[in-house]
Amino acid sequence: MASRPENIGIKAIEVYFPSQYVEQSELETFDGVSAGKYTIGLGQTKMAFCDDREGEFVCQFLVYAANGHANGNGTNGEAKLPKTNLDRFDYLAFHAPNCKLVAKSYARLLYHDYLADADSPVFAEVAPELRDMDYEKSLTDKVVEKTFMGLTKKKYQERVVPGAQVATLIGNMYCGSVWGGVASLLSHVDAATLNGKRVGVFSYGSGLAASFLSLRINGDVSPLAKALDIPARLEARRKLAPEAYEAMCDLRHQAHLQKDYKPKGDPSTIAPGTYYLENVNEKFQRTYSIKA
Repeated sequence: MASRPENIGIKAIEVYFPSQYVEQSELETFDGVSAGKYTIGLGQTKMAFCDDREGEFVCQFLVYAANGHANGNGTNGEAKLPKTNLDRFDYLAFHAPNCKLVAKSYARLLYHDYLADADSPVFAEVAPELRDMDYEKSLTDKVVEKTFMGLTKKKYQERVVPGAQVATLIGNMYCGSVWGGVASLLSHVDAATLNGKRVGVFSYGSGLAASFLSLRINGDVSPLAKALDIPARLEARRKLAPEAYEAMCDLRHQAHLQKDYKPKGDPSTIAPGTYYLENVNEKFQRTYSIKA
């Protein structure tokens, strides 16, 4: 009987995002909300957006599976036991509706470790009354949230922030955000450091379904990071004013469910190689072009 293949994983990965963004701090002022509402409350600094030339906003995760760069089994090679179950992961990538939710999710995972082993020295400073708190109450309890966000603050910066950079600078990519997190990690931690590390990937599915899987970086992933070129691509985007963002949103509203429609957005702003919408005919059939 043939042996089971090993080290089957991600051979290539691509992330697409629009070529313009709005500063969230400027959007706070424009929307008349308090300073920090978006930048601190949501943990976002920039938000990418598109006009009516790029059709419906869909984020895709594209991979080729082959031997080499990830493995869903095995260990990270360390002989010592982790302090908590969460310490099994060197890095984590999360579904990211906003980055504040990512921080809360990481803290919540540690709370589950606390429920499993409240006597661990790791939790020595946790208030005793939290041990017997009703679980349903714990879901919204601010003391629980504050306690475990405090306990995870340092490791969050080290283990989660590298995978949250794309979400911080783009915004919500819905189901694509968790894999955008993997791409972000590959792009913000050098390949030598990543080699041999275990990565937790958690997509909590907006309440309907969830999946948590584990990857191990196996070999040199620098070619993936080089091909992604995410930091340079993010830096090359155009910054637009909140007024322009609002105008482009209005274009999207005008285009919704329209036939015999010619998009009004400027295709010159779209990155080369990108498909963009040219026309929607009377049968709702779409014609696309590729930006030269």
